[in-house]
Amino acid sequence: MQFRLILSCKPGATLIPFNYNYRLSGFLYNVLAGADQKYAHFLHEQGYAASATRRFKLFTFSDLNIPDYRIDVAAGGIRVNSSGVEWLVSFYIDAAAQHFITGLFRDQRCVIASPNHRAELTIERVEALPVTVGADTVRLRTLSPLVIGEKDSRGMDQYLHPDDDRFGPLLAANLLGKWQSVQGAAVGGLGASYTEADVGYRLLPGRTPRSRLLTIKEASRAQTRLRGWYGFEFELSGPPELLELALLAGVGRYNAEGCGCVGVA
Repeated sequence: MQFRLILSCKPGATLIPFNYNYRLSGFLYNVLAGADQKYAHFLHEQGYAASATRRFKLFTFSDLNIPDYRIDVAAGGIRVNSSGVEWLVSFYIDAAAQHFITGLFRDQRCVIASPNHRAELTIERVEALPVTVGADTVRLRTLSPLVIGEKDSRGMDQYLHPDDDRFGPLLAANLLGKWQSVQGAAVGGLGASYTEADVGYRLLPGRTPRSRLLTIKEASRAQTRLRGWYGFEFELSGPPELLELALLAGVGRYNAEGCGCVGVA
């Protein structure tokens, strides 16, 4: 289930730090913990296991959609000139949980703070957006940076451009890992089994992918820098249940940190 959140703020007085994704992730964990601490702890500390070393959180979120803003380089952030901000949050959950999740977000205050910034936004409205995939091919657009990478000979992550020949197979492998984690969590581990040959990826022409450097756990000993690509569209093909998983849980890596959120183009 996807949820569109409409947040209000003070125009001109709201300065959001450039690197806000990880702080939004913390806000989501806090909201979930307020309702179910065990579930929030499970997501944060464990997640769904595909193997002993691969775990997934199965939720993601978009960049903030700010209708009117100004980049304030001197202040190191985004100056919001509009009175409202739109945000899409996506969970791979049963439709029956729709009202529960909607209630969790209603009237919440989201604070995006850093040592030099503090932005306060209030959730004014929550709209549930059911996602149903009825075809074996969907045209998707990025709503946040999409991160695909692999280790080099030194064990360092090398982040790939969407037109790299390795991009599609690695995206498929990541999606199948998520699917395996879902099936492993199901009673008896029952469910269809797929391979990378069942998933197809094609970068669509018309929009040039742009890159963004992101920092996770900024200013801490666990700080991680990564590169994602956004502003492009691609075609994803496969069984409808896999495509639905991609839409709801995100594609690529670092979904719970706000990467790989996609929508139907």
